[in-house]
Amino acid sequence: MDWKETVTQVSEKVFPGISHKISDNDNIENEVMSNLPLQMALYFNVVFAPVWFVIIVIFLKENFDCYSELYKFLSVTVIVSILIAEVLRLYLGYEGNLRDKIPELAGFWMLSVLLQFPLQSLLLFNPYFNLYVVEVFVQSVMLLLLSAQLFFGYRALKFTALTQAAYFKLVKLRNDSSSAKILCKNKVL
Repeated sequence: MDWKETVTQVSEKVFPGISHKISDNDNIENEVMSNLPLQMALYFNVVFAPVWFVIIVIFLKENFDCYSELYKFLSVTVIVSILIAEVLRLYLGYEGNLRDKIPELAGFWMLSVLLQFPLQSLLLFNPYFNLYVVEVFVQSVMLLLLSAQLFFGYRALKFTALTQAAYFKLVKLRNDSSSAKILCKNKVL
């Protein structure tokens, strides 16, 4: 057994469904090539997100009376937006990475860049929120996971797009050669 097979088997046991094959009607198999670092970052984010949410809500309740009306509204809006976007983002990340679906992977990446990263950064770097050490630590871990997901998500999206393009070119070549053989047979008859 070579190194690649060993890693694939271990990865499949730790992250079920990470590698499987899709076959179409022409018996062309297309192996799904999930990005393992992205999948690991998503997995750790799914595990860590409830802990993050509980800690943020506990400390929000603790500090809520100290905030002005604007920051009360802003903090609740940001946390609710992050929570909703996080659930959708993680679902799209899992679906796009595990099934090699470009639209889901692109949606995951765009939600991460355009919504999640600015909101998470606002929670961490805004000096008016008066964060405790635990909040800073938890928020830093979330921002680190998000940064890793952005990096690996971009690489996975690029690789998946190139792989899908090569696959569709192969299918088109096969279909073109099949139609060419049929035309040649008709000319001979």
